[in-house]
Amino acid sequence: MPGEPDIASVAQAIGEPARAAMLLQLMDGAAHTARALATVAGIAPSTASSHLRRLREAGLVEVTDAGRRRLHRLAGPEVAQLVEALAALAPPRLPDRLQPDPPSGPVLRARACYGHLAGQLGIDVAVVLRKDGVVDDLAPGETGAVRTFDHPLLAALDIGELRSSGPAVRACLDWSHGTVHLAGALGTTLLTALLDAGWVRRRPRGRALRITGTGQYRLDELGVG
Repeated sequence: MPGEPDIASVAQAIGEPARAAMLLQLMDGAAHTARALATVAGIAPSTASSHLRRLREAGLVEVTDAGRRRLHRLAGPEVAQLVEALAALAPPRLPDRLQPDPPSGPVLRARACYGHLAGQLGIDVAVVLRKDGVVDDLAPGETGAVRTFDHPLLAALDIGELRSSGPAVRACLDWSHGTVHLAGALGTTLLTALLDAGWVRRRPRGRALRITGTGQYRLDELGVG
């Protein structure tokens, strides 16, 4: 008969500052080499390999071969939800040498949260779509449906359908502001559309997103924020 889950083994894998920094970097939803993750964590590439092996053994990270490179990414959305939930409970910041993101302003304003939009911009978008009846008012972790695609923001981003699978909408607790932004297929579709439209750009390092001049103008025009 199965016993209680061994959460201690997962906690031990996460509970090392360099590994925590790697997991936060992987929250951008992209795949990274061990060398890139070593830079984020402030450790040697040889040391990064052992840390990444520990994360793989715990089922938190997966690795794929891309030619001569080995690329690491989070093992799935449930891992991203775990990291985000821990971030909501954690102290404000890692030590400076382990910060994967630019200074706090950009990452609080807008960032990628495993393929969907987070930070103040993600919250602002969620507020507008809730107020206008596109999605329901959901508590953290709850899922729901897209009630309509007939909305100025969705039309401006050419969103008439969801572009990924899974729950249509999931309320994700935003650790930086203590309220929810939109995850699920709608959250992923929104982030993809914002990037495709050039309203936001990825920064060279970390998860923070830069809102472009065009993006800020259009968002203001649409009453977002």
